[in-house]
Amino acid sequence: MSSDSGQEQLSYEDAMRVLGYESGAIVSPHLPLFRKVAGKLEALVNSTKDDHLRKNFSDELNRLNEALRVVEAERDREPSLRGQGMWLRLGLALLVAGILVSAAYYGNWTIEEGGYLRDREGIARLEAMARLAEESRDWSGAEEVYAELNKLIPDSARVREGLARVADGRAEARRQKLGFLVGSIRASVESRNWEEAERLLGNLREMEVDHPEIGSFIKVIQTGRVSDRIAGLLEQAEEALKEEQWVALGDHTTKLEAIAPDHKQLARFKIATEEGMKVLEERRVRARELYEKALALDDGEFSDPALETLREAIRLDNRQDYQDLYNKMSAYTRLLKVPGDYSTITEALAAARTNDKIRLGEGVFNESLSLIVKVDLEGAGRDKTIIQCDAQRASTLLSAKEASGSRVASLTLRQTGISLAAERYPVALADGGEVVLEDCLIEGGAGHGVAVINGGSARLRSVEVLKCGWDGLAVNGEGSVAHAENCRFDSNFHHGIDAWGGGRVRVKSSRATKNGLAGAVLMSRGVRSELIQCTIDRNREVGISISNGTVAVLRSNRVEENLLGGIMVEGEGTAAGMEGNLAERNRKFGIMVDRWSVVEPFRDNETKDNVGEQLMLKAVMPEEVVPPPPVLDVSGGKPLEPGPEIPK
Repeated sequence: MSSDSGQEQLSYEDAMRVLGYESGAIVSPHLPLFRKVAGKLEALVNSTKDDHLRKNFSDELNRLNEALRVVEAERDREPSLRGQGMWLRLGLALLVAGILVSAAYYGNWTIEEGGYLRDREGIARLEAMARLAEESRDWSGAEEVYAELNKLIPDSARVREGLARVADGRAEARRQKLGFLVGSIRASVESRNWEEAERLLGNLREMEVDHPEIGSFIKVIQTGRVSDRIAGLLEQAEEALKEEQWVALGDHTTKLEAIAPDHKQLARFKIATEEGMKVLEERRVRARELYEKALALDDGEFSDPALETLREAIRLDNRQDYQDLYNKMSAYTRLLKVPGDYSTITEALAAARTNDKIRLGEGVFNESLSLIVKVDLEGAGRDKTIIQCDAQRASTLLSAKEASGSRVASLTLRQTGISLAAERYPVALADGGEVVLEDCLIEGGAGHGVAVINGGSARLRSVEVLKCGWDGLAVNGEGSVAHAENCRFDSNFHHGIDAWGGGRVRVKSSRATKNGLAGAVLMSRGVRSELIQCTIDRNREVGISISNGTVAVLRSNRVEENLLGGIMVEGEGTAAGMEGNLAERNRKFGIMVDRWSVVEPFRDNETKDNVGEQLMLKAVMPEEVVPPPPVLDVSGGKPLEPGPEIPK
């Protein structure tokens, strides 16, 4: 093996054949010519750009150099000089070598010419790609293309100009992005979307940490957050005040004082909190007295008065020892469990006897209940025990006259589906008898939430009536009455509270809010209804409408933010006594009294910040009226005759 070439060593005969001679020929005089041929091949190796061709030239050069080395090393093997044929063989050998070198040169020229053409095509393609990237403002892509182009035409004017355009484009894109970020931050600030504003501000800092507007944006966002926090606490405190949630009011007041110690509403909230805490303490004391009274009545026998005393104590102060005594005394009567003793509530009601207690477990019961004997029906909690039925089929709860005195507590009553019929079932119906609803949620009715008809009576304590298709509480018919305390009538499609056709209501410490028409409508001729310490707010018509010769007592109510006015009294023979009521921030008017109506007494009432008139005691009323919705008489299957028309 040759140490220089790494190839197998040629024999003398093979070396002669490489040079174009047969063994025994005289070649020594011609070796210089072959050295020139080797030099030209070496030049081709160094100049060609084609890798494949360079390897071929290099292999031929190595073979030629190896052949020359072998022939020179074994020159003594040549025969004596003979002139005959020597020049002919030399000519042939040189001809072969010339042809080889010429072919190599031609091949190399062809390769280089083809490469030049390919380079021209590549340059044109890259320039087109660069233009497209610039037009689409893809500056990173354009920069990469110009880097490739620079390999083909290094340091050319075209590349330098293109890179300059890329730099200008990047700068312009950066300016535009900065402008967009600044504009977006301003828009977020205007819409008070502080989270989005802070996120965008972070992006602005990443792009330009010393941007001149960063400081002002930080200040605006911080101030806005504090302002919104104050507004939120004010709203929560007002809501707690309306709902008489004194502990929550105290908590909101403390937080407000921490961030806005000089706020003008603080004094009012502190006073209300202090008074509310006194009320809570009075309730605790009263609850203890009632508990002691019920404990004294506990003789091991079922007693409605004792149980009612305990229930009142629990409503005032829900302590575990009060609840334990209540559970103990409730067990003195027969206890039916669903599920357990019976699989459905309907089965338990069918088996129930007077004064039986039916205890419901957690779950959803798809049933329509009819109470026909006096029972105590109690669930596991309004969010745990849910009774529902199809709105087109029946009321979820019907309490007949025979079940007078029944109690339904700690559950949810609702309807499913939609009914657009002229006659619609209420969710809960008291038909001729008395029913007590405690700590219940009544929602989703196609018609009224709670309806009282045919001289029936309903007592509502801590009941919420939400999102029903007609009124939240509807009382109709001679002798029909409803008492509501600590209740809420919210987002019903018609009125929150409605009494007409002889029906009357006594509502205390309750709220009618966000109803589609009025908050409360009282219009039973010659019948007395009362609203005491209620909040009537954010309804789409007037807060309280009193008309048609009814008699109403309004005492210590807050009537505010209703769209068509606060309190309206109208119609000949209509009489109202109004004491200590506040009408504020209502649209249209605060308190309006028809010139044909009588308001006596009228004292300590306040109107302020209403849009339009604050107080009109001799107003001329419009003629337009709208009839109230009918109430379905379940016992007769026909709607009751509508009462007097209600003023718009």
